[in-house]
Amino acid sequence: MRSNLPLALLLILLLTFSCKKEYAETEIDLSTYELEPGLTLQAIAAEPLIESPVAMNFDAHGNIWVLEMPGYMQSLEGVNEEDPIGRILVLQDKDADGIADHTKVFLDSLKLARAFAHVYDGLLYAEPPNLLFTKINADFTPGATVVVDSAYAVGGNVEHQPNGLLMNIDNWIYNAKDSKRYRLKNGIWEKEKTTFRGQWGITHDAMGRLFYNDNSNQLRGDYSLPNVVNQNIKYRASKTVGQTIVKDQSVYPVQATAVNRGYIPGMLHEDGKLKNFTSACGPLYFEGNGLSSAYQSNFFVCGPEVNLIKRNLIYSDSLKVSGKQALTGKEFLRSSDEAFRPVNLFNGPDGALYVVDMHKGIIQHKTYLTSYLRNLYIEKGLDTVHGMGRILRISKDSLPYKPINLKTLSDQNLVDSLSSSNIWVRDKAQHLLITRNAATAVPELEAVLGKSNNEFAKIHALYTLEGLQKLNLSRIAVEDFTSYPKFVSHVLKLMAEDEHELSTSQLEKLMAVKHESLDFYLTYFLSKNFDVEKAAPLIEILKDGNEMISEAFLSGIHKQETAFLDSKISQEIPTTRKVLDSLSTSKVILTENFAIGEDGLTRGRVLYNNNCATCHGPDGRGLENLAPPLLNSEFVSNKEHLVAIMLYGMHGPVSVGKKDYNFANAMPGIGVNETLTDKNIRDIGNFIRNAFTTSPQNITTKTIDSLRKIDRTYDKTFTQKELHEIFASN
Repeated sequence: MRSNLPLALLLILLLTFSCKKEYAETEIDLSTYELEPGLTLQAIAAEPLIESPVAMNFDAHGNIWVLEMPGYMQSLEGVNEEDPIGRILVLQDKDADGIADHTKVFLDSLKLARAFAHVYDGLLYAEPPNLLFTKINADFTPGATVVVDSAYAVGGNVEHQPNGLLMNIDNWIYNAKDSKRYRLKNGIWEKEKTTFRGQWGITHDAMGRLFYNDNSNQLRGDYSLPNVVNQNIKYRASKTVGQTIVKDQSVYPVQATAVNRGYIPGMLHEDGKLKNFTSACGPLYFEGNGLSSAYQSNFFVCGPEVNLIKRNLIYSDSLKVSGKQALTGKEFLRSSDEAFRPVNLFNGPDGALYVVDMHKGIIQHKTYLTSYLRNLYIEKGLDTVHGMGRILRISKDSLPYKPINLKTLSDQNLVDSLSSSNIWVRDKAQHLLITRNAATAVPELEAVLGKSNNEFAKIHALYTLEGLQKLNLSRIAVEDFTSYPKFVSHVLKLMAEDEHELSTSQLEKLMAVKHESLDFYLTYFLSKNFDVEKAAPLIEILKDGNEMISEAFLSGIHKQETAFLDSKISQEIPTTRKVLDSLSTSKVILTENFAIGEDGLTRGRVLYNNNCATCHGPDGRGLENLAPPLLNSEFVSNKEHLVAIMLYGMHGPVSVGKKDYNFANAMPGIGVNETLTDKNIRDIGNFIRNAFTTSPQNITTKTIDSLRKIDRTYDKTFTQKELHEIFASN
């Protein structure tokens, strides 16, 4: 049959179809984004391939995995929140141009899953209430699944449940909004108590110190390595953990955005723009050659409520860490698209910075959604923006993403990778060697300990050997004790935990250095291995009265307090002795939910831990720049004040125990929280009064019912003055 088309036109059509891309890729308009000059922003995945992503991960093959949470706030009413529609996907780039064009579903039917991590040749992920581990088959299908922790996230709404799942250099997996850590050893999942940290997101620096944040405090963190100052259950460290790293909470959005409590005086500038963070999340320590030297060791923080990403410069003065915003009046990345919702950040194997953009209109959970914000969402049309989501890549050039496959590397190549300038590569190489049980790599790892002048490679080699259970601390060279303080800090921590002895020459060298960080870890070591006959070095360090170093002592000396107090040498450090004396008679407050009972106080403890501890601390002492203490608070002693604050919330300056606090954020009430009944609120209140004051446990549901009847809407938070005026007769 003869064609009616002219031959030239037929050739043009054939050429057009032969050049057409086989795979459709979503094209995203990035013109609304402002990025620091000299950098390139790329959308490497977007809707309809993905929807409402909250986390991403790179496996050892370099594949990008995405965790979706489409059930979160699909409407202003937040209906069907727990529908099993969450998924974990593997992005696919079949035409190898750096942009995802297909996805492979690894797991689906998930209910509000919020975090995952590639560890031990499998996937560890959090789906309330469980923490689960699923093996990954060679064809990227799920293998056997085990429950790691059946009480990982019990109760509380999605804003106040554990998340993060960060594999740290010390081979332990840490979380935000939680006080547990995990590891797989000899085929058995281990769980240990650790310090309660942050709210949404967690990261570690090159040394392995942990950093996190709270919604109104963009970057907090620990000066000390994990689990050094938390060994004494009667002592709460306050100088070396949970510290505010960057005090400046200012944000510089492009436009006035919809924020939850913009009606509170002082929250907004005259032009309606938010002054300070109210939803900070997803902190990241960055190290990677995909960005220039100016960005190395910077900390980045997400501000989804103001459509931006903050960049911070960090300084480490021996033990203490401090920082400041890198820019004034502008941001690292910001957008005029109010649906831009950056919620998480990640280092990539290629050295680039990756952004998880949930990309939706409604970002505030219904539990704390005020009528003020609800009206703004409707006015701006944000309640109609859903079904979207993006993964963005930031690099110093416009080259496409190309996977880096560490799985194909030999053990020797992985040992060499411990010196990489990309922190993702260093971390993954260490973990792969441990997962492989690479015993043949032990000589090379020990050579790194003894010969490498790369301090961070030495730290990774140290913990690779620890993870392989092949670490011999006796082989650490004496010279290292003066040349590599960060490395030796880890060595001393491990020596303390293993009850290893320091040689006379090692101790003499350490004492001669006069380095605050080394003195801190040496104090911890000497305290854990306290010997009254060999206590002279310990006393020499402590007599200077350094409060941070004293915390290492008060933690390490636990279970040997009596031996220390009974010795004459304790008289030489009266300040520390006084603290130990007070601890011997102090009340132990335990709020971790390792065990769940049926009595009201136990239920209240678990509910408190899930709903209140993020801001007020597990021990009720409050958190710096975030929330005042509940411990011995007059607002807790007065049950009407306490219940009223719980129901309606509080904002503005407040005075507790004659000390003034003035936080930029407001405490939201839980009076309209559908997941908390009056009995739940009663149990929380009675637990708070029992644990943190000497007040009787006499809050009843009648108390709560009577306060629900006052003429006040639940999103109208109290000021201290209003509270006293309303309950003046009480």
